[in-house]
Amino acid sequence: MRFFRSDSLPSLLLTFPSGIVNEYRLRQGYVEFRANQDAWRLMNEADIRLHFVLHTEVAKWLRRESANSYRYRRRERAQPGQPGVH
Repeated sequence: MRFFRSDSLPSLLLTFPSGIVNEYRLRQGYVEFRANQDAWRLMNEADIRLHFVLHTEVAKWLRRESANSYRYRRRERAQPGQPGVH
């Protein structure tokens, strides 16, 4: 499952009362994850789907980033002199 965004590395940082810190980022169209500054790993489709089924903050973030990416690509494709999507 790929999510597209070419201009930056969108990321999400979740901290928990226990001191655990989970980071998520979009890189080259894929979702990556790490906990407590460990190595980044790619999330598989099952992990991503579970977030959507459970309506987690990660799923909300991915929805926002997908919408932002869609708007960004539409603006990129707009011809000079034609109105873009704002």
